[in-house]
Amino acid sequence: MTDTAPAKPPENAAAPKKKAKRQESARETVEAVTIAFILAFVFKTFEAEAFVIPTGSMAPTLYGRHKEVTCEGCSLLYTVGASQEIDQDSGALNGNRIRMSVCPNCRHVNNAEKAPVFNGDRIVVNKQVSSYNRFDVVVFKNPEEPHINYIKRLVGLPGETIRIRQGDLFARRSPEEPWKILRKDDLKKQKEIQLLVYDDRQPPRALLNAGAEERWAPAVSLPNDTAMGGWPKSENAWKPNAEDRTYAVDAAGSDLQWLRYRHLIPGYEHWEAAENGESIETPVQPQLIGDFCGFNSDHRLGDEHELYWTNDLTLEFQLSIQEAAENSELVIELEEGIRTVQCRIVPTTGAVKLVSIPRNGGQEVTIADGTCDIQGAGDYAIAFCNVDDRLNLWVDETPVELTQHAELSSDELNLPTDRDLAPAGIAVKGMKATVSDLLLRRDIYYRNDVLAFDPADIMTSNPLAAGYSWAYLATLITEVDQKRYADLSTKLRSPSSYAERFREYTREQEVAFGSLLEFKLDDDEYLMFGDNSPASKDSRLFDFYSRPMRGISGHRYAVKESDLIGEALCIFWPHGVPFLNGGKGFPVLSHRGDKTYPLYSIPFYPNISRMKLIR
Repeated sequence: MTDTAPAKPPENAAAPKKKAKRQESARETVEAVTIAFILAFVFKTFEAEAFVIPTGSMAPTLYGRHKEVTCEGCSLLYTVGASQEIDQDSGALNGNRIRMSVCPNCRHVNNAEKAPVFNGDRIVVNKQVSSYNRFDVVVFKNPEEPHINYIKRLVGLPGETIRIRQGDLFARRSPEEPWKILRKDDLKKQKEIQLLVYDDRQPPRALLNAGAEERWAPAVSLPNDTAMGGWPKSENAWKPNAEDRTYAVDAAGSDLQWLRYRHLIPGYEHWEAAENGESIETPVQPQLIGDFCGFNSDHRLGDEHELYWTNDLTLEFQLSIQEAAENSELVIELEEGIRTVQCRIVPTTGAVKLVSIPRNGGQEVTIADGTCDIQGAGDYAIAFCNVDDRLNLWVDETPVELTQHAELSSDELNLPTDRDLAPAGIAVKGMKATVSDLLLRRDIYYRNDVLAFDPADIMTSNPLAAGYSWAYLATLITEVDQKRYADLSTKLRSPSSYAERFREYTREQEVAFGSLLEFKLDDDEYLMFGDNSPASKDSRLFDFYSRPMRGISGHRYAVKESDLIGEALCIFWPHGVPFLNGGKGFPVLSHRGDKTYPLYSIPFYPNISRMKLIR
């Protein structure tokens, strides 16, 4: 199964070479024998088929060939895509060895060359599907090469027109209708596909010991302090414990006491000082949360590595309440450019109120209210999100029922302000409590990249011709012109500059390309996007060459209903986890062309934590 974009070709691109025989059969045979009994039971239940994910266009939902790297800066175990190391047809190394990667949690640059490499997830696909729903993960025939299967998330239904706007998806069925944002009805799906921004349980201790500030800190609101988004570190009732990563508070008064997250992203010079045992001379500065994806963190990437401000956030944490007075209150706050949203909870009664506060000085608006299970002393797992212009609250993994849908709207571009440098906070009053396990994540940011063909179904270049990749790239329209990448990426530390540039650059693209940025679907067509938007050759970027030659009409970017194979159900076998020999196992097969690079190691045990339903 293939699902990734073409790599940039060498200076003198040549016609494809003759395919070599694949060398991973021994590895795949061993793993296949291990899980054969699972499939035997599956096939008795329904007609299904097993597939292997080769590349990373659906990360983090599904992993293709990948490496696991333990960060030297914060000890986070994270996953890096490695499909670019090999030729997809032969399995042979191609010279694009993954040697360095960047931790998504602390941005330490890690040596990934010796990290173990694994095959992609093995999944079960239900082929008996009567109808497909939006945001299902679907296997389908590649419209251009029907003998190849793709896997993507279904985002557009027959008869719709889809557009991408600031990372979100919108749909309508006629030009007379208003655009409607597409939300995930399954809240478990919404939570599971999000990406890490910062896990406070695994801080960069060397960086902190060298003088860097903690990202979560007691703070007071100073709107004129643009350096920290208006939230400089300041002593108050919160007492952090840097060792066990807890934050205790005894807020007996009537004023809210704030614990604030500042998106402090270190540079190379900060890590260099820390690793040399020196003090950091230039303070780490905050920046806007961008569309950084750890799975793509090959250190060779350029400005496109992190480019677009991402404002759909979810904050999760553990709350332990020891005492709560009658006047007690818990406030969870998220910033989103034009507005601040808050979840206000009365811990003695469980009363919940969700509010939106305009940043232009307007009156706050109550979006929804309800009652949750936070009632008095006890331990609670809390998650609050503002995703796809909708607010949701979970207590102990259960969504809180609200009196009405907590939905927001943005008529124009939602552009960042300085407050988005410190986009999340927790405040309490009248309480004695402890907060821990702070975790901030973000939603998928769909990049608005398309191919410039008008009409949209005009024939593209022959993909087998020499120089095809250059011809392909010449037709690529990106959300912001690629010549603007370097300028925009440097503005993430200056929200006002970013807002100005983003408005200017996206308007340029809209004026120049207009309706080409929209995807109109016929009554038998679907739109398919990868979860890993920066690294997915999905519907936005499909070719249209073999279809007209085979007498098939339709839109270049669409998948016909007749090409749908089935819905992805579960990961029944992720990679096996090696053990012994320091957790590396013992190599039994190496890559062709590099006998020092293990392809398969034994013994191993099942990676049970990733055997799960696919959402």
